[in-house]
Amino acid sequence: MPKRSELSGNWSKILTVLAVSASLYHIYALGMVAVGIWQLRVIHLMAGLIMVPLVFKAMSSSPDKRPSLPDMIMAALGVGVSVYALLNEEGIVYRAGVDPTNWDIIMGTIMLALIIELTRRSLGWPLVIVICVFMCYAFFAPYFPGVLKAKSYNYPRVISQMLSLEGFYGIPMGASSTFVFLFVLFGAFLKASGVGDFIIDLSYALAGRTRGGPAKVSIFASGMFGTVAGHAVANVVTTGAFTIPLMKKTGFRPYFAGAVEAAASTGGQLMPPVMGAAAFLVAEVTNIPYNQIATAGILPAVLFYLALFMMIDLEAGKEGLKGLPGSELPQLSQVIMRWGHLAVPVLVLLYMLLIVGSSPIKAALYSTGTCVIFSWMRKETAMGYSKLILAMESGAMGALNVIIACGAAGVVVAVIYLTGVGLKLAAGIIALAGGNLLIACVVTMVVTLVLSMGLPTVGAYIIAGVTMGPVLTQMGLSLLQAHMFIFYFSCMSAVTPPVALAAFPAAGIAGANPMKVGFTAWRLAIVAFIIPYMFIYSPTLLLKGSIMGIAFSSFTALMGTACLAVALSGWLLTRATLVERGLFLAAAMTLIFPGVVTDTIGGGLLLTGLIIHAIRWRAIKAQNNGNAGKSMATMETADSEKT
Repeated sequence: MPKRSELSGNWSKILTVLAVSASLYHIYALGMVAVGIWQLRVIHLMAGLIMVPLVFKAMSSSPDKRPSLPDMIMAALGVGVSVYALLNEEGIVYRAGVDPTNWDIIMGTIMLALIIELTRRSLGWPLVIVICVFMCYAFFAPYFPGVLKAKSYNYPRVISQMLSLEGFYGIPMGASSTFVFLFVLFGAFLKASGVGDFIIDLSYALAGRTRGGPAKVSIFASGMFGTVAGHAVANVVTTGAFTIPLMKKTGFRPYFAGAVEAAASTGGQLMPPVMGAAAFLVAEVTNIPYNQIATAGILPAVLFYLALFMMIDLEAGKEGLKGLPGSELPQLSQVIMRWGHLAVPVLVLLYMLLIVGSSPIKAALYSTGTCVIFSWMRKETAMGYSKLILAMESGAMGALNVIIACGAAGVVVAVIYLTGVGLKLAAGIIALAGGNLLIACVVTMVVTLVLSMGLPTVGAYIIAGVTMGPVLTQMGLSLLQAHMFIFYFSCMSAVTPPVALAAFPAAGIAGANPMKVGFTAWRLAIVAFIIPYMFIYSPTLLLKGSIMGIAFSSFTALMGTACLAVALSGWLLTRATLVERGLFLAAAMTLIFPGVVTDTIGGGLLLTGLIIHAIRWRAIKAQNNGNAGKSMATMETADSEKT
């Protein structure tokens, strides 16, 4: 895992000034004046090039309290390359990939070296390996087999292509410098205002009394917090610190408590209206308005959380776990009276994105301003000078991983533009699938999960979306279906073993084995691996189609996920037999996929499973009552004999 420095003294103050300056610049450039695309993207990346060497250690043995000399040199080089790019905008844009100057090549080389090293520091080796593979392809494409064989390019042309709007400063950096940064900043402002406490208290008030209450609290809290935070690991650390200890206290095994939090936090990236930073990249790459993407994500996210909720409820029933007593829980009315004003910025965001149809930039800026204004409704949440500084610093720091991931993705994008490998890869997979959509989807899923191992969702989606998107669109899927499919599996890499990034902090809090937490989280989140296939074959789940079609597909999908929960947990009214679990699993598979025949078969299997289970449950209940009656009679006889 990347090692962070713990700067102290003047260095800590310098880092705060840099982070706050970056946040203020983005607010100014996106909300007050019209700044050119090139200038915005160059300064945005420059912020990452300066701060990442200071924040992330080169090695575990590097000093903690201050940056080393190589760190400062790297930051200075980042400034130098960025200043060169700002002063030579027109020349670089027109010369890129055609007739670069010696200075273009030198600066591009320095930038590439910086991106590779900072990617290693902040994101680890997986993305570095991906960068190196694509670089090798650019130079040695003629030696690759089959459809991957292509023309090679010399070093000056490749490196100048990267130092352009089709490389480091391309579409990924465009999304990062606008939507992503502003929404990360909005999340930081919400957190500074105390919205985290509001979400936790509201979740306890809503679900704390039910069986397995703390685990259900984790679902509510992670879903609400995650849609704004947009990062599974940050979500685990924030909400898991409260929910995991309580889950353990009420009887959940440590590994299961960690797995619930990891799965619920990962699902936060799927929950509209924000859906995490990668969703804005989907909008940027596909040119689909963000409000359409958020709307399309509603039903799949609801299905995921309902399935997770049912699995936890059934697990609690199987283990005989109870909820928390009312005396230990906050009252809903009190929570709303105390914290309700903090929900206004989120309501403003929803209104502007989904009803008014405003741009995400405008919606984020207005919602952030609303957050500051409404925080003053209560003294304990009022955002004064120190909280504003903390929010701006936290926002900029939270965006660093995304900035570097988008810079690294620029290498991939540049090579794809030069070589056309995306289309070649699509042709190869289509040929491998033999024109079969299901096989193509499975291959895309596997490739996306492999590419996503160890990467944040943003980096995972950028690489998978650019390389695998054309595969699914050439198979006849719409842009929305194809990229939502890839987006879902990019998100689920956080709970996909053996890496499962979200499982590690959850295991640390729970005091459990990370691998066991990862595999359990994957089992709990298994429905999220099925949902993308559901909307591939039934676009109505993306709210495309008639109202009746959407309602019917939603109902059958819900029944299917409920059956899957029973089959996986092995519990309904009592412990399910293997035959019953098999019936519910078969019902789930047929109900999940649309069609009159499959829905009819699934409904019959579900009804059969319910009847068999109910008959057996009644027999067990009658037997238990009979045994209890015999015990009472025996006790009464013994008492009479004593008398």
